[in-house]
Amino acid sequence: MTTLIEPTQVFYNATIITLDPSKPRAEAMALVGGKIVAVGKNEGIKALACDQTEMHDLQGQVVVPGFNDSHMHLINLGQSMDGVDLTKARSVADMISLGQDFVAENPSHAWILGRGFNDETFDQKVLPTRFDLDQISQDKPVFFTRVCGHIAIASAKALELAGIDANMQDPPGGSVDRDPETGQPTGVLRENAIDLIRRLIPSPSVDDLKRVIRMASHKAASLGLTTVQSNDLHGTRTLINRLEAYRQLSESGELPIRVELQSTMPTIDELKTYLEVKKIHPKLGSHVTLGPLKLFSDGSLGGRTAALTFPYADDPTTSGMAIHKQEELNELVLLAAEANLQVAVHAIGDRAIDMVIDSYEQAKNKVSGWTARPRIIHAQITRPDQLQRMAKLGIVCDIQPIFVPTDLHFVETRVGTEAAQSTYAWKTMQELGIHTAGGSDSPVESCNPLWGMHAAITRQDHNSYPTEGWHPKERLTGLEALALFTTGSAYAAQEEDIKGTLSPGKLADFVVLPKDPTQVEPEELLEMKVTATYVGGQQVFAR
Repeated sequence: MTTLIEPTQVFYNATIITLDPSKPRAEAMALVGGKIVAVGKNEGIKALACDQTEMHDLQGQVVVPGFNDSHMHLINLGQSMDGVDLTKARSVADMISLGQDFVAENPSHAWILGRGFNDETFDQKVLPTRFDLDQISQDKPVFFTRVCGHIAIASAKALELAGIDANMQDPPGGSVDRDPETGQPTGVLRENAIDLIRRLIPSPSVDDLKRVIRMASHKAASLGLTTVQSNDLHGTRTLINRLEAYRQLSESGELPIRVELQSTMPTIDELKTYLEVKKIHPKLGSHVTLGPLKLFSDGSLGGRTAALTFPYADDPTTSGMAIHKQEELNELVLLAAEANLQVAVHAIGDRAIDMVIDSYEQAKNKVSGWTARPRIIHAQITRPDQLQRMAKLGIVCDIQPIFVPTDLHFVETRVGTEAAQSTYAWKTMQELGIHTAGGSDSPVESCNPLWGMHAAITRQDHNSYPTEGWHPKERLTGLEALALFTTGSAYAAQEEDIKGTLSPGKLADFVVLPKDPTQVEPEELLEMKVTATYVGGQQVFAR
């Protein structure tokens, strides 16, 4: 006996790219509640409709699975929209001017916080110092974070509040830049030294957090993101407020997208706390889940804190900075493995990647029941032997194609021409059978997945440079690029059974676009706008 389907909604007259190999293309789909129940030809799907079915004629537009950003920072994105936006600065003078304008417009702010400057785009490629930030305010602490998030600049007032002076030792896993003659701090803080200031900044209230999450999540929805995997939990000090903000938004229906929270717990005690919290609250309302342990093993290439096995070509005095000793990293990964918790580790330099692979291999050998897929976030400066090991161990790589338009201008300068040959090796990863997921690391870069697709397809900047693409053998096809931000991200999060394709039984998370993003000229992706975004069959954005 055939079960009668009475769809609540039917979407028809569309080009549907399902990413389901059993039915790659369709014209219509039927939903019941928040799930897909049928996909096929217009006539067949429309025939399922009943009197109560909502009919949606998409007039020839294109439907793709909802975009899924495998690694970003939603709260940081909202906070960057709420503070000094430094992304437009093209000089230190620009930064000072932007800061001064912000102070004049926001006299009630006790701290002057900003993010997004990139000294690689400055007319003179130099980092600002405390003396520059002191021109913004000498009474209020000023604290600006570089676009990568691994270098920050503190004003004299901020340094004073933190007790950072010539006599203070560098913290483990971090460093304070100093004047070579006087030993006085210049204001430039790297890696864990950033926390010396950050921990002084008043913790945002639940209402503050809700405000910035709302802003950022609506921005994400407008770009076609239906899920973000967001690294928004950092230690236990702010954990309760952040969880409560997400819970309230999720349970009240104010969160337009789905969020899987990645949690940075860099000590054993903090990780144990997170494991207990996750056991009690695996979900926060319908739209938020608690996800993997997210660790940092090194810093950024732009800031020369990514940990390499060789000296930086443009600064032979350093080979970067490992955040954890190997034993510390092993201990954290092993504890997570024993709880069958997924682990995702930020690793950019090849030395850091070696450390992460070693820790995963050790945990797999010791814990046979660890079925959660291990992940490496970024995996930029790789060697062929490392890629072989990743494939053998089943490590998922969370890559950020959107980094390439910026990074292609300085990678060779940082690591040398020879080492650069096997970097950002996306096509090679796929050929070796390494599962790859697409992210943005926003607000480090834009979380527009169409821009991410453009970078994956062309390996060019937004001025079409270089002509054939940077290391063009690693370019992806349009369909492969779309898969990064859909099926790839769903697989990374171990949610491929409910997300990633437009198939019967899956969540009705999808995006309506004016054209097929896998077939247009790649340059069109930079201008293409999302028509509508649907989460669980509900329209959460319409242009």
